[in-house]
Amino acid sequence: MARVEIIAPKDKADEVVKELLKIKSFQPEDPKTPISQEKVEEARRKYGEINEAISKLKVIMELGGVPLEPKGKMEVNNWIDISTKILENYRKFEDKYKELLEEIGKLRAELESLETQRRELEPFKNVGIDLSLLYNTKTFDIALAIITAEQRKELEKRNFVVICECQKGGLYPAIIIGLRGSNLTQTLKELGIRRLETQDLVSPLQAYNNLMERINYIQSLLSERRGKLAESVVNDSEELSSLYGELLTSRDAMYTLSKARVSNYYIQFEGFIPEKDLKTLNKKLGDKAFITYTYPKRFGDEEEPPTYVNLPSTIKPLESVVEYYGTPSYWEISPTVFLVITFPFLFGLMFPDFGNALVVLLFSIWFYNYGKKRGSLNIMQLSLVLIYGSIIAMITGILAREFFGPLPVGGLRELLDNPSLQVGPLYSIWPVSQSAYNTIRYILPTGGERGLINTIILSLLLGAILLFISSLMGVVNAIKKKDSEYLLLDRLPVLLIYTVPLIVFTYGLTYPQDFFGQIITLLGGIEYFIFHSGTPAPNGTQLLADILVIWIELALIYNWIGKMVILRKHEKLTVGGALAIGFIEGAFEAGILLISNTVSFIRVLVFAVAHYYILFAFSYMAYLAAGSPTSTIAVLSNPLGIIILILGNLIAIALEGLIVFIQDMRLHFYEMFSKFYEGRGRKFEPVMAYVELP
Repeated sequence: MARVEIIAPKDKADEVVKELLKIKSFQPEDPKTPISQEKVEEARRKYGEINEAISKLKVIMELGGVPLEPKGKMEVNNWIDISTKILENYRKFEDKYKELLEEIGKLRAELESLETQRRELEPFKNVGIDLSLLYNTKTFDIALAIITAEQRKELEKRNFVVICECQKGGLYPAIIIGLRGSNLTQTLKELGIRRLETQDLVSPLQAYNNLMERINYIQSLLSERRGKLAESVVNDSEELSSLYGELLTSRDAMYTLSKARVSNYYIQFEGFIPEKDLKTLNKKLGDKAFITYTYPKRFGDEEEPPTYVNLPSTIKPLESVVEYYGTPSYWEISPTVFLVITFPFLFGLMFPDFGNALVVLLFSIWFYNYGKKRGSLNIMQLSLVLIYGSIIAMITGILAREFFGPLPVGGLRELLDNPSLQVGPLYSIWPVSQSAYNTIRYILPTGGERGLINTIILSLLLGAILLFISSLMGVVNAIKKKDSEYLLLDRLPVLLIYTVPLIVFTYGLTYPQDFFGQIITLLGGIEYFIFHSGTPAPNGTQLLADILVIWIELALIYNWIGKMVILRKHEKLTVGGALAIGFIEGAFEAGILLISNTVSFIRVLVFAVAHYYILFAFSYMAYLAAGSPTSTIAVLSNPLGIIILILGNLIAIALEGLIVFIQDMRLHFYEMFSKFYEGRGRKFEPVMAYVELP
């Protein structure tokens, strides 16, 4: 990333802005050393007007069902003049739709008000007595109201009878009764309780029915007006898309000009541009302007440069997941490169069912097109992340021979664990044969006790590898940051700590024929060294176990000392305070995190097992509902069985799919990103042309 200063004659300003928009990689900034304090005030005013016009135009296009895709071509000689013309053109469309939009706005406002009244009346909609009679009895003072738990207690304390039908969101729709003369009205006022009233004090039942009639009428009227607007907008869709592109382009041009400084003869632009585009910039503007540039420091500069991450368009959507955590600082490695492999991979491991993953894939494609139509980049990026994850889940589902649960492939043979029973209809055509599955089943969570233990070890191995890589990236970032103190006292101790799990769970590679047995033996040696219980491991393995335990102890002490030095130097704590807090953060907490972060990856196994057995349970219920037949087809063709299977799969897809996505993010945000990623940077947001600029 380079910071560029461009000084051009004032009469070349429009040409310079045009080229900067066409390059699509220049982010305007306020000049560090301005040639004057004079700004292009007209551009600043136009920028606000255009932003407002874009917001309103998006509403028109969305209501009309026109995709928010900029199109068109612009001939530009003067950006201020062309922006004025574009705004005039926009106002023609605004005037054209103004009456309909205002009517739709009023109808929506009225509908919202009616819905509020409906929610208030709904708890009392079965009360058929007119409120004029109910509120004016000779013996009692009565009120219908929605109250809180505290208000209910206070009313009962004052000897009022409170009858509650139900509790809803901490609020109680209630009938409040007191003897005539008990000052119920005054009490309600003191407690801030509003008595339910209807027009002309008719019964809540009648008021609710009248309200629903009005709501239905307004909804039909609103639907009719929206249809009329949509029909008109669709006819103008090409012009609107072109206008949308012109407004976006003019907005970026006005923003660029608003950041500039002007003198009597020159105009000054300044901003950031990726180093790879410097040659293009010089080629396009070399004959129109004087260009200089500097390279910001990786760390320690007064200004935080924007972070530009050059990613292929196919994996760029995963950057949206990273941005939930924060934008990388200029000196940081972007976690997106890391995430592109790990996020879909972990999702697929936790959601291994080809059929369920296929549904998620189809939903994601629909959701992507919906986001594209709405012009929502966030929806489109989230959809692509789900698409990547579901594709990997389809692959793991093929390997696990799972398709909407065990019945379609394994059939009753798998469901009842009886080799004499019938298999599923997809058994013989499944891409992974039963013999191939039998070869790998002992590393799958559904492969019995042996498979479960092996999968636990593989989950921990995966965690150890990812945590080591995360810690290593923390060291690399510290080197890039050029902060030796941060490197030696903070990042290096963490790397040393998380090297131990990597050694433990890759130890099986020393003898691949007994991979899992070697790891279990080493873990037994560690247990023997710490607790002096059980049997020691063979000589070489026990020696390694002893070394690893001592390694951890020394690494935690190193981390403790590092935290003490940082606390003393930067937090100005006393020696005693630094010693105590350093121990808590650097030794005790770090040791707990070592165990919890590594063990946390067992959730990969847990969710895979949970997914399988939820579908297994619903498959068994479908089998019972079908009358416990001996034929798999009989279960799959039974109407009640089909309903149960569909219900079970919908629960698995909706609930587990969401939970797995959240847990995948959690593993990245808390277990991995915390080892290397700060995310305190600012995003690179270049100006660009959204239409063709000849």
